[in-house]
Amino acid sequence: MRTWLAIPVLALACAALAAATGATPAAAAAIGVLGAALAAAVRAFAGASIAATVAAATGALLAALAFVGSVDAGIVRAALAGACGLFSIAELARPSPVAASPWPAFGAAAVAAALDPSFVALPAIAGARLVTGPWSRPRWAIALPIAGVLAVALAVIAAHSVPELWTAWSGHTRAGNVDLATLAGDALGPLAIIAAACGLASCAAASRFAAAAVAAVAVGAALVSVRDGALAPALPIAAALACGVAVARLAALVRLPIGQTFVGVMASFLLLAASAPLASWR
Repeated sequence: MRTWLAIPVLALACAALAAATGATPAAAAAIGVLGAALAAAVRAFAGASIAATVAAATGALLAALAFVGSVDAGIVRAALAGACGLFSIAELARPSPVAASPWPAFGAAAVAAALDPSFVALPAIAGARLVTGPWSRPRWAIALPIAGVLAVALAVIAAHSVPELWTAWSGHTRAGNVDLATLAGDALGPLAIIAAACGLASCAAASRFAAAAVAAVAVGAALVSVRDGALAPALPIAAALACGVAVARLAALVRLPIGQTFVGVMASFLLLAASAPLASWR
């Protein structure tokens, strides 16, 4: 079955959901792109079965719900940064044949890092994969992971010593001290937090670069949240990805395909039903 068709369908569904809740056309389009990228990332981890497609839909809709009703002027920037970061993670999670190109993963990672410091570690990871993969590459490619590490150092310096640079980069000023656990709980809900924790553990079983990328985004988003005193948009995006992977792994425990689909649908329904009332957290 052509389950990949779910990706454009989910893009339209996420955009329509955002538009129906008052988002501007630009914001609705950006959320649609984010939904498509998240569905593709979940499929990269979980495969192309029907149950995995249901899990991809869950992750995409959870990401869209994270931005529903938002009045933040940076919603387009945050959604596009998330879409680029997820595209890079999806590329990192796929096999690395000799004929494949590592450049899309690195390019998307660089754009995501430029838009949102939560993704600043992605270029270093994508660059490391680029220089260690089986494909041909120019000699100067060794500079890419080094540049990625320098970007992480720049983010640390900007966060602590150059507030003007940090504000221009993240789009936020320091709002004060933050209880990250309370913010995450209010934004995601206990069920999604448990599913996200299980999903992060499942991502660790994927390729080492994909697992490192997901962990780096989650940690980066948490640190940005603590620094700014507000929940970073990348944190619910990473949680949505992990929830999608968790649903797929749960469904895979069932042997029969029809049973996998049933379990995936039920788990997705519970997650979405529990998360929908929390959509106004922003």
